[in-house]
Amino acid sequence: MTIKSIFSIVLLFTLQFLFSSAYAHHSTSHYSDQISEIEGTLVEVRWRNPHVYFFLEAENEDGSKTVWELEAGTLYNITRAGITSDLFNVGDKVRVAGNKSQTYDDKFWLENILATNGNEYIFVARSAPRWNDTALGGRSSWTNEAKTAEQNSATDAGIFRVWSPTVRGTQLSDGLTANRLSDVATQEAMSGRSGWDYSFDRNCEAPGMPRANHSAHPHQFIDKGDTMEIFSEEFHGTRVIHMVDHADPESQPYSALGYSTGQWADDNTLVIETSRINFPVMDLTGIKQSDQVSVVETYVFNDDQSQVEFTVVVNDPIMLKEAHIKRGLWLDLNEVIDLDTVCIPESEAV
Repeated sequence: MTIKSIFSIVLLFTLQFLFSSAYAHHSTSHYSDQISEIEGTLVEVRWRNPHVYFFLEAENEDGSKTVWELEAGTLYNITRAGITSDLFNVGDKVRVAGNKSQTYDDKFWLENILATNGNEYIFVARSAPRWNDTALGGRSSWTNEAKTAEQNSATDAGIFRVWSPTVRGTQLSDGLTANRLSDVATQEAMSGRSGWDYSFDRNCEAPGMPRANHSAHPHQFIDKGDTMEIFSEEFHGTRVIHMVDHADPESQPYSALGYSTGQWADDNTLVIETSRINFPVMDLTGIKQSDQVSVVETYVFNDDQSQVEFTVVVNDPIMLKEAHIKRGLWLDLNEVIDLDTVCIPESEAV
């Protein structure tokens, strides 16, 4: 799909769509859909990326004890909602709710924690209070304020700044209608979910395109002259966008991030086209993609440079019945990407 055709389609569509990110670092397909509760004592807390982990010792019906590994979300999503590490200590007796693994006997996807003092905390973006009328956490607790702000930022940096995800409920301008990947994926693509268990937590391997960007985390655009870089807080991964010397994509090697070229359609509109992608899945639930996948990203930032809307169009003639479209909005919150949130491989965790 050419840049010209993308803009023609955008002009023809006038429906609005509320974008929300529902992706985790890896597949949670091995977790049951049924919510379970466990009570016990915290024996360890790992407050780090790629995900926060709690370890909970609970007594079984026969009197034996099991140490459950409770997997939560990313540091950014948790802490931007106001949840901090000092709220939890080894030795705390808590009740937790979430999804038990159907593959592993001691793994648990964490949604809610009820502390001894009665306070409830939410660790999943869309989850709701379970035991109380209100709870801290989730995207509903977000505000459009930076988690970590910079004291002095450039006032006329254009797109070259840190862009942060907005709160839920923000309206987008007229444009393409976003859709769910699972609704447009072919049966062959969906078959990839069977048995998929992405091992990012264990080896700290960042995903490729199109999953590399557009998550609910800060992203920084960096001007490198003939190239542009997009640095993602979620995985501390950097994409290179070729702005001047556009090689024939067919002459470029395949890679997880592919080969990306960019150009300015006008003063406020950046378009990036990416192909030559050999990352095996389109998202981190295991939906497959072929090496014929291509991605067109359109970024439009407003005149006062306070926000940028993005539209992502993914095409794959083998794995998609029609284009997969994602839309979203980022704000300039004067935020700083926390470089200390680097992923720690499971083998190095203490």
